[in-house]
Amino acid sequence: MKKMNKRGAEKIISVYWFVILFMVAGTIAYSVSIFYGNPYDVREIESNILANKIADCLSENGKLKYGLPEKFEGVFLEECNLNFNTKDEEEQYYLEIEFYNFENPEITLPFKIVEGNINLKTFSETSSSSNSIFKNEKSFYVLNEKDEELIVKIISIIRKTEKNVR
Repeated sequence: MKKMNKRGAEKIISVYWFVILFMVAGTIAYSVSIFYGNPYDVREIESNILANKIADCLSENGKLKYGLPEKFEGVFLEECNLNFNTKDEEEQYYLEIEFYNFENPEITLPFKIVEGNINLKTFSETSSSSNSIFKNEKSFYVLNEKDEELIVKIISIIRKTEKNVR
């Protein structure tokens, strides 16, 4: 009867054991770096949702819901079920809606909706680095009650760096 060499088998198993151990350690290190590595900025998504909600509130089937934009004066946030209040002392949102004549887009209609912290707009215009705020501009076409074509331009600015950038 032959005697088997057990030492050789143990050396081969220990090499595989270290390979598996390094693979598991590498996977854990990679997973942790992916999870905690880059910050996630959700302000762009929040700004797009806000602009889409405003567009849905202003228009229905390609027409202004209330006929003329002036009917939103003073009651825009309530009509659209928007709440810009936060736990912070300073407002974190700015919203501007302008109405333009379709045939001559340089002419702004006399009515403009402005809500939120006006300082965010002036900061975005004067600051060269806009990492602390996110500005989004969208526009769409709509008909008023006189079937005149209008361009609606929505500018939404969101700050919320402490809560939305992780």
